[in-house]
Amino acid sequence: MTLDVVCLCAEWCGTCRDFLAEFEKLASSRLDWRTHWVDVEDFDAVLHEVDITTFPMILIVDAAGTLCFAGPVTPQPGMLHRLCQAAQQGSLQATAAEAATWQPLLYSLRLRDE
Repeated sequence: MTLDVVCLCAEWCGTCRDFLAEFEKLASSRLDWRTHWVDVEDFDAVLHEVDITTFPMILIVDAAGTLCFAGPVTPQPGMLHRLCQAAQQGSLQATAAEAATWQPLLYSLRLRDE
């Protein structure tokens, strides 16, 4: 099952800059994942209502467009890989409230219908 894996970060965040190379390496090894590196400042208009408290923040969307996971993660490839495997197995599903929170961004990225 194809997943969209969105990493929300900020250019000014050192942790994000350090994680970028690992995120890209992991992405290149998984052809069943479409990855999106998103600088939150580029999407301020759709994220203004979202309370992002730490980076990196990961969103995982399954092939049906369902938000499976939304939350901060430790910037370790193994953690991201395990989350994505759980999403592919159907073990993760975000609540309706979480999905509604992230819908404007996912729509902007063309990962969900309006």
